[in-house]
Amino acid sequence: MHGFVTPTPQEPQDSHEVQDPHDPREPRQPQEPQEPQPQDPRQPQAQQLPNQPSRQAPWLRTAAPPAWALLLLAGSVAAYLGVRGLTKPSMVDLVVYRAEGAAVAAGIDLYGPLATPHDLPATYPPFAALLFTVLILPPYEALRLAVIGLNIVLLLVVALLSCRLAGVDGRRRATVAVVVTAVGIWAEPVFTTFRYGQINLLLLALILVDFTRPATARTRGLALGIAAGIKVTPGIFVLYLLLTRRFREAAVATGAFAATVLIGVLALPDASRRFWGELVWDPDRVGRLENAANQSIRGLVVRITHTREPDKAWLLLVAAVAVAGLACAVFAHRRLGDRWGLPVCAVTGLLMAPIAWTHHWVWCVPIAVLLWADARRALAAVAVFWTFAVWAVPHVAYVELDFAPWQTALSAWYILFGLGFLAFAAWQARRAARPVAAVGVPRRPAASVSGTRAR
Repeated sequence: MHGFVTPTPQEPQDSHEVQDPHDPREPRQPQEPQEPQPQDPRQPQAQQLPNQPSRQAPWLRTAAPPAWALLLLAGSVAAYLGVRGLTKPSMVDLVVYRAEGAAVAAGIDLYGPLATPHDLPATYPPFAALLFTVLILPPYEALRLAVIGLNIVLLLVVALLSCRLAGVDGRRRATVAVVVTAVGIWAEPVFTTFRYGQINLLLLALILVDFTRPATARTRGLALGIAAGIKVTPGIFVLYLLLTRRFREAAVATGAFAATVLIGVLALPDASRRFWGELVWDPDRVGRLENAANQSIRGLVVRITHTREPDKAWLLLVAAVAVAGLACAVFAHRRLGDRWGLPVCAVTGLLMAPIAWTHHWVWCVPIAVLLWADARRALAAVAVFWTFAVWAVPHVAYVELDFAPWQTALSAWYILFGLGFLAFAAWQARRAARPVAAVGVPRRPAASVSGTRAR
């Protein structure tokens, strides 16, 4: 069984006592230089610390994927495009993004009525709307095709970065990433992201880029701050950095986020005043809390209590999950590094958010890679994201408030997975060997902890 092996001192080459160089009894004999010994290919290679990745870009340190993996990806993409051609999804969120960009370009009220399906309003910060102005340049049909292709590429990048975060061996990282991309297209959060034209994979890629960069990189945190400036919710990872005492990275992320806010204020002062002073605190603007697609604790509480304003005591449950989840993320980081701490923080953010749509759970891709790499016996749990079971109940206004108990249970698949994942991560961290900071022991579980071979 392969894994991390603690190096032991070599025995002396002869029967003489090893001489102390500071012993004054005898002069120290000069040692003859030893030629480097060839590496035994049967011995396990030294592993890179998960929190200290190499400076080389992750996609450059891997062998090319074999033909069968590329054929699998091509077949999966072709099948998806065929399904897409039959179902003709509306890409409704892409339409909203484009309308936001058009509102900025036309100088009209960004957070007023927009020409969008179902009168959907703008919900992102002004900085995001400024970025969305590029969406009005190409014809809409060309934009749709470009976004489809971009999301497929982003999924591949996310898969590569997830392999990097999980410590997948570099020689097979590209193969694993290609297979994960081919399979990941059919995960409900990813499929729905493609269907709506969402930007979840872009935000996920920005976050993973930062957390797989070298710990000494001066701009580590920059991409995270930009992601938070686009959609606010990635700000929970800044709190994660603070709780794990990475103050420089947290400061960089905070500075980048502040810069996005400042850009928005300078370009759109009225919209910025309204968004940051009012709309950012209004979850009803994002959608119905009781919607069965809302896979957060608060959404489940609304469906359980059959009211949009449940007793305040229920909010203590949300607070308890938030505190426990962040504590678990810190503990997992201390024992196992970001490979476990980062996904735990992400799941905590999803559970504690007022609204976490099913397509926000694209973190199922890094989690699937992590479980494959570290705890393969638990990998079957992520199959819930490939079942589309969250759509087995009605998604109709007011109907969700009258769900029967069995319908409420069926509307909580991702929430149950998230709670189970937090508990499992805490168990993994508890069984992992304590880190020895002074000598830089890798924060990776032993083979007996993960239930699989270390790789």
